[in-house]
Amino acid sequence: MKTKKYIIAIAIFGGMMFLASAATTYNLDGNQTAKIERGAKLPSHR
Repeated sequence: MKTKKYIIAIAIFGGMMFLASAATTYNLDGNQTAKIERGAKLPSHR
């Protein structure tokens, strides 16, 4: 029974850590827009 409680606690803690990292990785406020920056052209293989 103790093992089951520990596993559940670790799963909940892991889920909270995943959600925290996902919230910081992706901007949930929508203030930042995705922008594609154009760099130098790739060299051709001719």
